[in-house]
Amino acid sequence: MTEKKTTSKTTKAAKAKTTPKAAKTAVKKTVKSAAKKTVSKAKKAVAKPATKKAAKPAVKKTLKATAKPAVKKVLKMTAKANTAVKAKPVAKKEALPESVRLGAANLFEHRAEHVQLLDLRGINDVAADFFLVATCSSEAQMQAILNALAKEYKAHKIPSNGIEYKSGVQWAVLDLGFDLMIHLFEENKRAEIGLDILYRDAKIQELEEKDFIKETGKKVVKTDEFI
Repeated sequence: MTEKKTTSKTTKAAKAKTTPKAAKTAVKKTVKSAAKKTVSKAKKAVAKPATKKAAKPAVKKTLKATAKPAVKKVLKMTAKANTAVKAKPVAKKEALPESVRLGAANLFEHRAEHVQLLDLRGINDVAADFFLVATCSSEAQMQAILNALAKEYKAHKIPSNGIEYKSGVQWAVLDLGFDLMIHLFEENKRAEIGLDILYRDAKIQELEEKDFIKETGKKVVKTDEFI
């Protein structure tokens, strides 16, 4: 009787141990243990490659895998930057006052040389916002330009404060008030006065005929008109 009781207790204990919950726990422990061993072996294999030849392909593969995404990212950023640069609007040139445009066109039409524009805005103690400066080859040419300018401004109803001119001085000034003063020199006198040096803080621009006179409407003044 005692042996039978002992056997039944052992059977019950064995049954209790083989329940689904106990089985799951046992499986988890086994898998975890096996995984640890596998990872440990893999680490050792990576840490100590068998030979340099075996290691090189692995390094190349790793570098290649790392470099590709980086290169793609850089190319993408460069493409975006180029698009941004192309899309940037081009700054337009500031429109000059009518008095300046008319004066410059007239100077070129009458063959004045070395035409400069001095932008004096923002500079203290200056009589006008702009100076137009040009060289005349003779006194006769200077007179012709002054007469033409006076007529042009009168036709466009632009008021003038008058002309300062004296024969033999080699320098004449047409005063258009706060907007513009036009200075005409003979070559030697221009170098002597040196307005571009006196007003070196101004923005000085060398003007070109093509910006003020269209080929189709260009006037040609004959040399005889200066006499």
